[in-house]
Parts: sequence; structure tokens; C-alpha cells
Amino acid sequence: MSHPEPKSPTEPLDIQQKTEALLSGSRPVDRVYPYIPPDYEVPFPHIGTDRQLFLDNYILDHLDGVRREICTPTKSPEPLLSWSDLPWEQVQFNPGTAGVVHDPDDGLFKMWYWQGLANDPFNTGQVLCYAESKDALHWEKPLRDDCLPFQGHTATNIVHPDVSQSGLALNHDRADSERKYLLVNWPPETAAKRPPGSPRLSSVDASPDGIRWQTISEESPLPHHHEQKIIWDESIQRYIGYSQYSHHQDFLYRKRQIGRQESPDFINWSPKEVVLTADWDPNLPPDLEMHDMSVRKVGGLYIGIAGEFLAEPIWQEREGHNWRDQAFCRLGLYTSRDGKRWHRVGGPESWVDTGSPGDQDYGFACFTPAGELVHNGKLVVPYCANPQKQSWLGGTPPRPMYPQDAFERRQKAWRARQALQGDPRTKRAVGGLILREDGWARLLPEYETGQVYTKQFVFEGDALRVNTDCHYGYLQVELLDPTFTPYEGFSAELCDPVIGAPGQIWHTINWQGKSDLRALWNKPVRIRFTLHEASIYAFQFFDSMTE
Repeated sequence: MSHPEPKSPTEPLDIQQKTEALLSGSRPVDRVYPYIPPDYEVPFPHIGTDRQLFLDNYILDHLDGVRREICTPTKSPEPLLSWSDLPWEQVQFNPGTAGVVHDPDDGLFKMWYWQGLANDPFNTGQVLCYAESKDALHWEKPLRDDCLPFQGHTATNIVHPDVSQSGLALNHDRADSERKYLLVNWPPETAAKRPPGSPRLSSVDASPDGIRWQTISEESPLPHHHEQKIIWDESIQRYIGYSQYSHHQDFLYRKRQIGRQESPDFINWSPKEVVLTADWDPNLPPDLEMHDMSVRKVGGLYIGIAGEFLAEPIWQEREGHNWRDQAFCRLGLYTSRDGKRWHRVGGPESWVDTGSPGDQDYGFACFTPAGELVHNGKLVVPYCANPQKQSWLGGTPPRPMYPQDAFERRQKAWRARQALQGDPRTKRAVGGLILREDGWARLLPEYETGQVYTKQFVFEGDALRVNTDCHYGYLQVELLDPTFTPYEGFSAELCDPVIGAPGQIWHTINWQGKSDLRALWNKPVRIRFTLHEASIYAFQFFDSMTE
């Protein structure tokens, strides 16, 4: 073939349909059954031009003198968004992100967050606000006359009057310019006007600019709940929403878990199924619950950041059942290859822990938005940073708390702190987690030198680049055939050593000054990276003619 066989962008969907045909008997069983591979002319895994990370073993075959290190982010020294003197932030500042986007049209980073106006823990009196940034680290709350007014203030950053537990996404199909942004929402004030016993309301709104919103669906057949985080998954041609599989629907099932739904149009969603729960993992403590989870997809790898809710031993009786609502929340890192079966990364330790007493995020680190924000080699993950634990200590709980004496002691101490420090609810913020671009995991030598072998694959593009940190060492790359012999011209000896400056992320690989890989199209290729006091984070084949 004169061109590389392309990787199917819908490969998972193709395999699913092929499997269903085999099970129904409408397709003959292949000789490789029970494996059900894609229908490629060149029968090797196709990676196309997808970035390949090292958070799992999908692309890796052998590590020789090399170890994998899960990277932990640094916290931004100042919040991305914090309380200010804006009139609509005076009752409380309780920002939780509904969605973030790197706008493909104007290049701005955009964030939508909910803001409470009524100091109500049950999500009524919340509005949706808008912020923007040029670098994903320094954010502004632009005051605009085309936003919604507030108590005589005509210039605000309020864009929606009635939101709760909402999820926002950029429409993958922007043929209709009026539907550039989509929002699934539980509007509490609208829902309160419905007859008692009505099913939970989920509406869908659309906007051309993220400022002006119009309802396009009054009620989705299957409702959502608890902080929907939504991505468009090209591989299965569906929107995927992750949200809390919540105890609030039935207090018998008191555990917070992560549920998943699919939709082809953002309006009609599949039933919610549990895809992540601490009940399945004996390495996690029994008092851990899953509060929320955001997902981003890199190549074929789904990366989930889950809010891990650690409940304290004070129970509340509700409808004859016991459940716990006093807790703090940290962040755990999870991976999946199908978006349904998730694995915790890095063992039982948290990926991002809460801060120390007195820190911005001592009580809660949660509510990360879906997707990735990348600028100048840095990946930024906004998150809700709350100095206060979740509790009923600030008021009278709707039901008695047990053991009651323990709760009363805690409440007395909390009120004493509040009297001295002021209301901590105004001190909540959106914090920022900062990683190197694609810096979820790195491979580095155990001592000074080591080698990484990948599996065999077929690629597209005409050049190879590597995300590597090599300003104190260097990297060499060779491309091997099935006998582990370097393809002619692509040996380590002929590879120009990769040496980078501090802060440089991506490096194009050359062999005697040449990067052209077209001679290896449609051939099984295995990469051997030799690391000399260097580390690697990702690699990617690309088309040099279009970049």
C-alpha cells in the first residue's frame, strides 16, 4: 500500500457491533475467536497518530532497568477563582465547575461555575457564572451587560438563573451555531413548581456563546444527578456522562458511587449504570465513597479523577436507614480502556490529598471538570478547594446524629472557631492542579540507563515525537522489526541523541538528521527507547506536512 492503513476512529464501536453480530449468529466466527479484533488488512494493532501514555500497560511490552512513576500535580499557589467583593458573592462563595473549554474559535480558556445566592445547602438559589483565561492559570470574571442582572447591577458574570448539578460540554457538531455549548441541568426553582411526586427534572439548554442560554429540552426521559461531567467520545459516537450514583435517590443504598450514561444527542440518555465503587476494591477503606468523577480521553485511554469521600463515624437515621454525611474529600486517579471498567492508579494512596489544617483545601478537594486544559507545556486541572469539611455542624440537621454526644462536641468546637474566624463558607475557591503536559506518569531509569520496549503496532504519520525530560541526559530511539532487528536506517546507533533544554516538552526523533518514516508504513513496528538519565512521558506519530 502506498498509504498507511488508517486507524478506525470508531474502532470500539466497530468491535462492539462485530461482537453483537457474532453473538446473534449473523456473522461467522473468526478463526482467532475468542479474540474479536478489528477488521484491518494489516493484522496488527493500529495506533494511528494517537498519543500513547504510560499510565497503563496497553502499549508497553517490557521494562529493562526502568520503573514507572505516577506523577502527582503541584497545587497553584493562589486559587484560580476566589471570593471577591462582587455583590452576588456576599452570602457565600461556593464555586463548583460545571465545565471548562479551550474554545477552538477564539483560543480562550472558559469556565462555567455555579454560585449560591441563598446560602442553601440543598442547591436552590444557585446561578451559573462565567470566567475566562488566556493561559488556564490566571482567570477573570468579566462583567458584561449581556449577562443577567443582579439587584440593580446590570453588568455581571451571571449567565443562567437556575442551575444545580449541571454539566456543560462543547457540542462536537457545531453545524447549528446556536448550539455551540450544551448544558444538562436540574433547575431547582423550576422543579419546585412541579406537582409533588413528580419525577426528577433534567432539562437541556443550548447557547451560541456560553452567555445566552435557551432550553431545548424541558425534560430528559432518564434524569441525571449530582454533578454531571460530560465528554464527547468519538470512538463510540456518544456523549458520555459520569455522575454520582447517589444515595439521595434511596437512602437504603447509602453508598456514593460513580454512574455512567450515554447519549447520541445530549437529550436522550441511557439508564445510569455503576462503573466505579469502593465496594469492589479491598485495597480501599470501607468508609470511602465515590463523590464525583471527571474524565478525559487521550488516544484510547480514559483518565478519571474521582472525588473520594471519606465519611466520619457519625451517622444519621433517614427513613429507617443509616447513612453518613460528615466527611472530607480527596482525589484519586483511575484509568480505563472502555470507559466502564476502571482501575485505581498508584495503589491505595490518594493522588491528591487534602491540605493541612488552615489550607484552602483542608476540607474538600473535588469537582474537577472533564477534559484537559493545556498551555505552554502545562496541564491545568481546576478543582473545588474548600477549607471546610462537609457536615451539619453549622446548623440543625434534619435528623438526629449518632452518636449524639460526639456530634454535639464537634458542633460546639466548630461554632467556637466560626466565632473567631468568621464564616468559612466565603473562603471556598476553585484551586488548580498543575502537571507537565501529558505528565500523568513517566518512565525513568532505576539507576542511570534503562530500556523500554513497546508492543508491535502499525502507525500513521511520517514522523515520531517524544515527550521527554532529557536536559541532564539524553534519549535514543530505534524502530525494530518482529525479530528485534532495527529496520534499516532506524537503529539506536544512527539515532541523533535527543538532548533538550529545561522546559522543552516535545522532541522530534531524527536518524542521521532525517525524520521521515514513510518507509515503515503498514509494517509491524516495535520501539525500543534507551534512556540515559532521561525520562519519557508519551510518544506520538504525526504528519509533519500538516503541522
